[in-house]
Amino acid sequence: MKRIAILLIGVSMLLLSCKKDLGKPDIKEFPSGNEWTVGQILDTLANGSFIFDKESDRNATVKGYVIADESGGNVYRTLYLRGTDGRCIAIYRKGASDGGSDAFNVKVGDYIGYALYGSVISEYSKLPQIQVQEHDVNDLIVIYERGCYDKVQPVSTTISRIEAGEHLCDLVRLDNVQFETYEGLTYADGTSNTNRSLVSCSGESIIVRTSGYASFASALLPSGKGNLFSIVSVYNTTWQLLVRTLADVNLVQSRCGEGGEVMELPYIQSFSSSFGTYTTENVIGDQVWYIDYSAATMTGHVSEGGQHYYYANEDWLISSPVDLQNVDKAVMCVNYGAKYFNNINNEVTFWISDDYVFDSIPTSATWTQIPAQIQNNDFNFTDVELAIPAEYIGKIVNVAVKYTSSDTAAGTIEIKSVTLREGEPAPQPQVIFSEPFSQGQGEFTINNVYLAPGLGYVWKFNASYGMVASAFTNNTSYQSDSWLISPSIDMSDYNSAVFTFDHAANKLSSGSPSDFYFVMVSTDYDPTSPDDAHWTKLEVPNYPVGTNWTFVSSGEIDMSAYLGYDNVHVAFKYTSETDNSGSWEIKNVLIRER
Repeated sequence: MKRIAILLIGVSMLLLSCKKDLGKPDIKEFPSGNEWTVGQILDTLANGSFIFDKESDRNATVKGYVIADESGGNVYRTLYLRGTDGRCIAIYRKGASDGGSDAFNVKVGDYIGYALYGSVISEYSKLPQIQVQEHDVNDLIVIYERGCYDKVQPVSTTISRIEAGEHLCDLVRLDNVQFETYEGLTYADGTSNTNRSLVSCSGESIIVRTSGYASFASALLPSGKGNLFSIVSVYNTTWQLLVRTLADVNLVQSRCGEGGEVMELPYIQSFSSSFGTYTTENVIGDQVWYIDYSAATMTGHVSEGGQHYYYANEDWLISSPVDLQNVDKAVMCVNYGAKYFNNINNEVTFWISDDYVFDSIPTSATWTQIPAQIQNNDFNFTDVELAIPAEYIGKIVNVAVKYTSSDTAAGTIEIKSVTLREGEPAPQPQVIFSEPFSQGQGEFTINNVYLAPGLGYVWKFNASYGMVASAFTNNTSYQSDSWLISPSIDMSDYNSAVFTFDHAANKLSSGSPSDFYFVMVSTDYDPTSPDDAHWTKLEVPNYPVGTNWTFVSSGEIDMSAYLGYDNVHVAFKYTSETDNSGSWEIKNVLIRER
């Protein structure tokens, strides 16, 4: 009850207007006639440090409201001023031993004027400061009004906006945040300055820095989530928050994600430091989701002692419930990077359920797959936007990412964030032609231009590796020239086109894959008279190194020269020699608009 009473008193104080002429110091001649705004000081500082001259600038002043003082012990020799223009700056004083004041004689809520006479304006490790030089700081301050609490309210914001530089030196409020680790920890360790990580329910993270001399240094970190007031500071490139007193910290609610509370749109979950409001469920295998490289990561591949092992897995990354009851359409946006998959759209899939019980085994619920097309992209992070199926609009749902692997192949998926929002996906580049080679050779045909005697075939389908070409059989290399040719592709109605595929190569005894394996294109190929076609070699940006089975992306091959044609064929041409026949593996063939 005491806490409630104190809070009610604080609220009543905030409703009061400024009180005139309280505590105004006896300054005989406070300067006037050259008033600066905080914004003007900061804009001038952008061109480098400067000093207010004792002669030409002797009447220079700045006015503002004190948003942080020294009373809590966590802000040392500094007050933070929010100018009448809303911009903020720190004022740093010398200590008494340096000829300065023992402390500022101002408090939060004071509306003050500060005489800039002789002050140095500079940055200390990127923090903009007014540095008092030759005078006792309190000789340079006049207090016009006290108790202006309505002028020193925190600005509601997010960690991402703070780290974008929007609120430097200002007083801010963060909601739905919690200390990442708290058990047995205090705000500071002994008398040392200490950093503690604060995370939002959406997974953003920032440092809360506490002086070992703060009045609350030895207080235990709160275990819950809630809101936190703080001053935004920076040290070089590291953004940090300065709590003024424990009254700034109100983290008493259940922690983010605990109990699977229903989330509202937009529901943004970053995996930079934790799974946040998501849960992970392991159905098959010993490998599990983990946080690495600021992403939720899953793989069934294990490397030990230079050896590579692959394990069968089924693992789910599942959201808290999310409310779609008041929207007409919704989108799931996944920021991901991926590599080493044989057929990524079979091995990484997206699901939705309206009867899943949070933190339970996913097989106990009914799930519907959300259609998606993602790619191996060498961990070049990109977004894929998925339309939430119409039958789930108007319900409370869970969404999930499902990963699978086998004992012969295991890719790696890294997910930076998942966002659910109202609306529909942005227009995506249209797929012109696709053949993943996951179920067979599709409509591709094989034209064996030459097979040496004793060689029965070159190309064959493999469920793990796609279409595989090799002229090595019975411990013998054979000469060959064999083509894997696509069906006719109509590109007459498109304005742009790029061609990509994944490939791996190994076992060449000399030379490189680009010497033996080629990608061709034709606009007049006729399967009934293949020898009459005209073919052009396409330049492939990326070839495998040729000494392992690692798949690489071809990179984007520009197909703009073939727009307007309705009979385009692409082909993979494999060649070998009697003493040199390697293996070439092809999958995930895709032609799409740029």
